[in-house]
Amino acid sequence: MTEMKNTPRLRFPNFYDKWESDYLKNVSKVYDGTHQTPKYVDEGVPFYSVETLTSNDFLKTKYISEEVYEKEIKRVKIESGDILMTRIGDIGTSKLVTWDKPCSLYVSLALIKKSKQHASGFLKFLFDSKFFQSQLWQKTLHVAYPKKINLGELNTCKVLTPSISEQQKIADFLTAVDKRIELLENKKNLLETYKKGVMKKIFNQEIRFKDDNGSDFPYWEEKKLGDITNKKSSNISANSIESNEGNYTIYGATGELKEVDFFEMNTPYISIVKDGSGVGRVKLCKPYSSVLGTLDIITNNETSDLNFIYQFLTKTSFLKFVTGSSIPHIYYKDYSKLKLSVPSIKEQEKISKFMSSIDSQIELLVTQIDKSKTWKKGLLQKMFV
Repeated sequence: MTEMKNTPRLRFPNFYDKWESDYLKNVSKVYDGTHQTPKYVDEGVPFYSVETLTSNDFLKTKYISEEVYEKEIKRVKIESGDILMTRIGDIGTSKLVTWDKPCSLYVSLALIKKSKQHASGFLKFLFDSKFFQSQLWQKTLHVAYPKKINLGELNTCKVLTPSISEQQKIADFLTAVDKRIELLENKKNLLETYKKGVMKKIFNQEIRFKDDNGSDFPYWEEKKLGDITNKKSSNISANSIESNEGNYTIYGATGELKEVDFFEMNTPYISIVKDGSGVGRVKLCKPYSSVLGTLDIITNNETSDLNFIYQFLTKTSFLKFVTGSSIPHIYYKDYSKLKLSVPSIKEQEKISKFMSSIDSQIELLVTQIDKSKTWKKGLLQKMFV
């Protein structure tokens, strides 16, 4: 091994030795998965792909038979302490294997076997660092579709190695950070599941609210969406605001697009994507903002509460209203005919307040998750060369 001239900016106390550098191929064995798409079965051995890692969902996966698995492990076997990494498409997403159970992988993944020279988990965080990710980027075949990195190129990526004791300190600390992020994400998922269940019961009228005197509200009435909403249009194009800068948000199909020096709506409203791949996507937009012309602007009238309408639309599928084969499109004149049961405005407001409180808790968790991930990203930049 050759010594590095540089050391990380952020280190634990009492560690002063310079880090050493070597090629990945010299510290670990690297394999790819099976090159043939196997015949999937309903139950069997989990079979991981790029989608498994990028979604970080190892429960929702495909399965191969025991017979296929037995043939595959003669070449390579996944064990606890190994690392899985995507090498096709979304390159460089990695996962430390912490389980001891039969599983297999597709050719789109690389398997980096556990290294005797590295503390458990250390390499996973090094792979996440800017130092390693920039190497992957440089060695990736960007002209290929989907883009990919060959095993030979992956093997020539450099790996940084401090002492085992410093490695373990770094791995333990960053693992604790990951556990905090995972805890926050689990809380968010549970809250979203709870909200989904409550919404279903509210709109099925299995849950009813009382007025301020404890009395029942009137029966719900069937109406069309067009009876309780108004629609406005925008003629703003993305090109027209390319050089415009300001303090007012403008929304596009994926959410907040940029800040401009004007606004078209001074009150909250709902935007619905009416053109393109995100057709039917719904968002509650803040006041003093605008939308591109590919979005409809939906507002409430005197008989309805805006957030109640938003909660209804978030659980609504617009597929039956889509027209056009090359570019999907929906029209308000069509989806305004959607039928829904509508409570009195007072009960709508009660429902809206209740659901908004859940949304606020979810938004708080999202903010905490984003801040934690940003903090971790900063740590990775400082704790690795």
